[in-house]
Amino acid sequence: MKKKLYKAKKNWVIGIIAGMALLISGGTVTYADSVQGTNVNAPEQNDVANNLAPKSMNTERSQINTTNDTPAITPQSTVQENQWNQEKAQRLDAYMTQYGQQHNMDFQKYDGSTPMPIDCEYPEFDITKLWSDREATIGYSQDGANKYDYNTVAIYNHYAGNRLSQFHDTYWFTIHNNQPVVLEDSTTNGGTVWLNNINDLSQWDDGDYVNNTKNFQAAFTQILNNAPLYNFEDHGNYAWLDEHSLNNDGQLNLKGWHATNDALNKKYHYSIILDGKTHREIARQNITNSSIERKDVKAVYDIYNAEKSGFDVTFNIANSLANATSIQLVDRYTDDPAGNGDATDYWFAPFTIEHGNYGSLDNVSIEKNQLHLAGWHASNSTANKKYHYIIIVDNTNNNRELIRVRLGNNVRRPDVAKVLPSVYHAGQSGFDTYVKLTNFNFNHQLQVIDRYTDDPSGNGNAVDYWYSSFGGQTTNQGWLDNINFSDGQHLTVSGWHANDVTNYEQEHFVILFDSTSNQQVAVVQAKAVRRPDVAKVYPRVKTAINSGFQATFDLTKSKLIAGHSYAIVSRYSTATDGNGDQGAYTDCWFRPNLLTTKAHYFDKVQMTKDGLQVVGWAVDDSSINRANAYLIILNNGKEIARQRLSLISRPDVARVYPSVYNSLNSGFDTLVKFDPQLVTGQLQVLVRFTNDPAGNGNYSDQISTSYNSNVGNFDQIDITNTTLTISGWHATDQSNKRPYQYLIALGENGQELYRWQIKDRSLTRLDVFKAVPYILNSSNSGYQLSVSIPNEIQHHTVRFIHRYTDDPNGNGNYSDIYSNSMMVNNLMRTPIDFRQSSEYAPYPNINQLKNFWINVKIGQNRVYMMDGNNVAYTMYCTAGRYVNGVSLTPTGTYYVQPERGDIFEWANHWTSWKDHGVYLFHSVVFDQPWHDHQYDLNQAKLLGVSTGSHGCIRLSVPDAYWIQHNVPAGTKVVIEN
Repeated sequence: MKKKLYKAKKNWVIGIIAGMALLISGGTVTYADSVQGTNVNAPEQNDVANNLAPKSMNTERSQINTTNDTPAITPQSTVQENQWNQEKAQRLDAYMTQYGQQHNMDFQKYDGSTPMPIDCEYPEFDITKLWSDREATIGYSQDGANKYDYNTVAIYNHYAGNRLSQFHDTYWFTIHNNQPVVLEDSTTNGGTVWLNNINDLSQWDDGDYVNNTKNFQAAFTQILNNAPLYNFEDHGNYAWLDEHSLNNDGQLNLKGWHATNDALNKKYHYSIILDGKTHREIARQNITNSSIERKDVKAVYDIYNAEKSGFDVTFNIANSLANATSIQLVDRYTDDPAGNGDATDYWFAPFTIEHGNYGSLDNVSIEKNQLHLAGWHASNSTANKKYHYIIIVDNTNNNRELIRVRLGNNVRRPDVAKVLPSVYHAGQSGFDTYVKLTNFNFNHQLQVIDRYTDDPSGNGNAVDYWYSSFGGQTTNQGWLDNINFSDGQHLTVSGWHANDVTNYEQEHFVILFDSTSNQQVAVVQAKAVRRPDVAKVYPRVKTAINSGFQATFDLTKSKLIAGHSYAIVSRYSTATDGNGDQGAYTDCWFRPNLLTTKAHYFDKVQMTKDGLQVVGWAVDDSSINRANAYLIILNNGKEIARQRLSLISRPDVARVYPSVYNSLNSGFDTLVKFDPQLVTGQLQVLVRFTNDPAGNGNYSDQISTSYNSNVGNFDQIDITNTTLTISGWHATDQSNKRPYQYLIALGENGQELYRWQIKDRSLTRLDVFKAVPYILNSSNSGYQLSVSIPNEIQHHTVRFIHRYTDDPNGNGNYSDIYSNSMMVNNLMRTPIDFRQSSEYAPYPNINQLKNFWINVKIGQNRVYMMDGNNVAYTMYCTAGRYVNGVSLTPTGTYYVQPERGDIFEWANHWTSWKDHGVYLFHSVVFDQPWHDHQYDLNQAKLLGVSTGSHGCIRLSVPDAYWIQHNVPAGTKVVIEN
């Protein structure tokens, strides 16, 4: 009977052979800590774990499929001959029945003799062949005995079509070379029955045929080996890395699990570690016989060998530590004893290798003329560097190397290993060595470098640790707490200078140095002072407790120059004579003190009838060379008197200015005699130190602020409808010879409107005296006045003048002060009301005005009824709004026109002033056209406040009515911005 291949769904449906190796764990089962529930019991956690593998099963396999020297582990046991029996046949039959129910498939089983109704005498073993092994023999073997190349123990057929012989899907369960193999056949309409293996099947199908074959192969394997069945349809790849740790010896321990149905028939289990950055393989281990029992994994994943999916493996990565920044674990199931071949991989997320560089210099000391150094240095980067050096450099001298010493065996440091458990050889990272003091200068900043290198000479590829520097410069600290120059005879300084160089340089000098002329002025031996406060701040400076000093210079033997800068130098030296410069020495220069400080203050400045009483103090470093002190009085910058001073003691000033020359003797209390009438403007007091007994010559001045000699204030100005009350004070040095006082009212243009002579004057004002004691008679500078308001100032904006004068009529020689401007009884109505007139006062009688015209001020929102240059009446208005900076109301000179009336479309009481009915004076606008006397309240709020019309001049209703009925045609109208 001839058969042919049948083409369906764009794939060639051919005979399928699914061959997978039997995988039976033969390793020793050991106890493993249970995995936390979050790792294996929650699907999303395992999804996360699975997603940690950034590559598919076969990704970058070429990088880790390398020959490995590890001996192959003995393969798992295979099926022995005659292992098929009735019990196993029943288990397979039960499984196929259950599988068919779950997948809506109806299977018929071959009983070993009766042909199956697929196509005549099916199966016909004589015409059945394997596609990939055409010479192999195939036959039926009820007990699985090794009679053929492929010994068939069971055949199950499923019809996928509508009738017999159409779309059949037949599975052959065979034993080949003592291993279970499931073959698949779906050929029709031809001669030879072709069976293909799983690889050929996968070339044209990736769906049900392949999945069914894989599931049957797994079940067949378990049944044949008397093993329990599991969920063969779970094709996930699951894993979790429970723990990774690295010890001091470079031993990397990895614990976790990896479970997948794809491990079936992949007998060998490998752990492979890669460089996480380059993916270069570092090492691999065959852990086939070292599986760890993981009942926790089995409880979550009912898949192949899940209960033995654990691993606990240790790699020695000491030779890779120095260069690897991260490690990535690949867990592999494979059919290759060397760990390559057909494999299922799980790529765990890389984890970082610690590459910090750590160290500490525990001891730096001098013992028997040698430098004693002890400490430790540890880093994973040192793992491949076997030579250990100590190098000392002079930072001050451009980091010049002083010496290097190759160390022998390292010192054990269990304390370091405890803190850095994952750093290579941290437990052997210590050193303790002595260095000869050749070419050392402890005044310089020295630094120790610990080096691991691959070069016997101490160079090459190295890992260095630079410890904190030691020596003079980094620990040469000092502070000048006090400089006292106040008595003018001595200079006393105190402070501290901390430096362990005092172990060698034990003589202490304090030098006064002229930085301006660059020469020494004086030197004294310092008195030592204990300074526990300094020792607390600088605990590593062992001699800090004795770092304090005090020194006093006799200024009678030293000539200081004003304006020069002087520095204090603390010097430790090995010499005992002079200033210590004949031996080795270490200096600390304190901030230079520039002799240019000056300051003054006047505690009291009071004018008397005999002159100015001045009490205060003045300090000036220039008084070193300028011994004569003067007070000079200036009026408007010109001298009017001077007085030589005899300075008195001011210990309060010396406490504030101890570093200023002779500040202890800086006080004065003197009367500078002159006629107060000489002070006509700004009074100033000048303090002068000079080398001239007469007060001139070479001098240094300090000048006070200006004191105004004519000041006052209007404390109260009360204006009622009929009464004016004013009180205040006015102090002037001219008051003695100007006995008359007047109050004068000035109008808007500065013209005098009225004056009153003040009788109630010279009132006591101690508050004024306290504020301006430097003005004569300020204690009796008060006045007050209450009078009826004359018509001359009513409704005017006025300023008041208070005047001292020597003229009984208020003129002559005088001293004035001015008030601010104010309105006397304002006539404008407030708040603005569009229903009422703009002023409280009645409208003017035009017939009584000599030169009547109208002035409109757009920006002021006012209309003025003018009589010549005087305002007769003021009206609130709203003119044309501004567009691009120009009002819609035209500016210029116009004349009132005859056209007028009581109402037009938008307002009442209109009067034309341009274009005969176009530009008008009128009331505020209606809320809608022709709505007589019903006004728009929002527009009315603009009256007197803002522009807003289309060009007309809006007025209050009474004001518009008055213009309509009183202003004749021809009246001039001037409109200004």
